[in-house]
Amino acid sequence: MHIHILGICGTFMGGLAALAREAGHRVTGCDAGVYPPMSDQLRALGIELIEGYGVDQVALQPDLFVIGNVVSRGNPLMEAILDAGLPYTSGPQWLSEHVLQGRHVLAVAGTHGKTTTTSMLAWILEAAGLQPGFLVGGVPQNFGVSARLGAVRTPSAAGPSQGASAPSGGSDVPAGPSVGAPFVIEADEYDTAFFDKRSKFVHYRPRTAVLNNLEFDHADIFADLAAIETQFHHLVRTVPASGRLVVNAREEALERVLARGCWSDVARFGIRGDVPG
Repeated sequence: MHIHILGICGTFMGGLAALAREAGHRVTGCDAGVYPPMSDQLRALGIELIEGYGVDQVALQPDLFVIGNVVSRGNPLMEAILDAGLPYTSGPQWLSEHVLQGRHVLAVAGTHGKTTTTSMLAWILEAAGLQPGFLVGGVPQNFGVSARLGAVRTPSAAGPSQGASAPSGGSDVPAGPSVGAPFVIEADEYDTAFFDKRSKFVHYRPRTAVLNNLEFDHADIFADLAAIETQFHHLVRTVPASGRLVVNAREEALERVLARGCWSDVARFGIRGDVPG
């Protein structure tokens, strides 16, 4: 497949481009500002980058245009795509359908600390020999890249070449049958695209969701804290009963989210009511 990514130099879309390239797709992309560090990472992967959103990019004739949330109506290339009736999708939707399907997704959400926690979790799983895939909103020093596919199946004790189901029994990571190797993703609550105003993280369908904290943020798209809490509850609704929520017990906003309904095991960290000194 040839995909052309609009807004490719954002940390999320750049990571998506790297995953698509690793999966064997032809990847091209454009942005209003082709800038490092993502531009350097993408060029090193052999991904062609185009400056700006010229309508002439329609002539590339990709199989699919993948649209970043930086793109809005009035963007000349987007208008040309719409006028011509060409196929397009959002970045989170493409990721869900082409990378995350069948994986044990571990999604890290919260107003603060997502990049750090996602990087730490991916490294812990790497050190445990699970060869996780990941997409981080930055470039973790231990890995040197912001995204990778990782193992398709959880490596068995016999070695990474032997496919096996996700750990069960004594594992602290709950897993259902036929769940593939782990994929750790930074789960952003910002909206998906101009045509999909849901938070990005509702597309990821995690089996394990880490809810670090929840405060009012993104005032450009959320009216108040309650509106963000609603999006977090949408995320909670996607976690299966065999999955797990790892929740900061010190966050009243997260407790309100769970009070709306929770169908999964909950593991809390911190002490409820404890306030930092």
